[in-house]
Amino acid sequence: MDKGTLSLLLKKFRQGTCTPEEQQLLYKWLDALEQDDTSPASLSAAERQTIKQEMQQQIFPVAKNNTRLLLMRVAAVVLPLVIASYFILHYKEDSRSKQYVADKTWHTVHNTGNHLQKVILPDHSIVLLGRYSTIQFPEHFSGPERPVKILEGKAFFETVTDTRHPFIVEDASGIRTTVLGTSFTVETSRTLRISRVAVATGKVKVQGVGTKPTVLLPAQRLTFRENNTTPRQDSISTDDLMAWTKEEIVLRNATLQELLLTIKNQYGITATTSLNVNQGNYTIRFPATMALPEVLDIIQKISYKPKIHFTMQKDQLSIY
Repeated sequence: MDKGTLSLLLKKFRQGTCTPEEQQLLYKWLDALEQDDTSPASLSAAERQTIKQEMQQQIFPVAKNNTRLLLMRVAAVVLPLVIASYFILHYKEDSRSKQYVADKTWHTVHNTGNHLQKVILPDHSIVLLGRYSTIQFPEHFSGPERPVKILEGKAFFETVTDTRHPFIVEDASGIRTTVLGTSFTVETSRTLRISRVAVATGKVKVQGVGTKPTVLLPAQRLTFRENNTTPRQDSISTDDLMAWTKEEIVLRNATLQELLLTIKNQYGITATTSLNVNQGNYTIRFPATMALPEVLDIIQKISYKPKIHFTMQKDQLSIY
């Protein structure tokens, strides 16, 4: 390639009319000039240096500008897609979150029968639901927790272990029991304003509204009463705790309020009284199939401090 041909190619390159083959030829000559070899003998050292500088000034800026233009064109296409994908993704996640809240279907199970009712939860945890007791739970445990509500009555929970998704039981008064995998009993009554949690196996954390959390171990029990910000913790044997699941009722040193809670959960009847419900010391064991009049007759005979009497009129139980 002579000097005239090289000048013509440089002119075509500046005008953008070079063919790909001609561009490769220019790049090849530039490499040759960089190494000072394969240069035609007709070119002096000064001419080679002049052509080299001219090619560097003309080829490299053009190539750089072409590259910049290409990148700008790519960015103009890709960037909107990236931004659109970001908002679409977050919109879908937000929609899923809103849909989870809006479409969350809760099942309500109310045991109206004369026997305990077995309920299988979505995670295969087992609930033994007492008579006249009501629980609620979602159709699927799809959130960070496995929530269950007990609205009234008594229930025994045997939960499946899942350390990433705590099992939460909340009663109508706002008392929350948190577990990872264990078995325990929760009983509550809105009319009597009393709630109680007892642990059979494992460990649970119980917290009432405005109270500090309490950790319960096996054979420990926590009782919340109205107008008492400090719950009462005591012990209960596993046999006594599990007796009601075997259709047997056991009370030991129970107050009148605890006695009324047992009657409410077992027979679905709420008693009224003007006596101090925090008094009493009742110890009794009877089969769950025993009729209520027989149970009341036994309690009336063994009661003292205070001595109590019952009257029943049209399913209304009064204690005096």
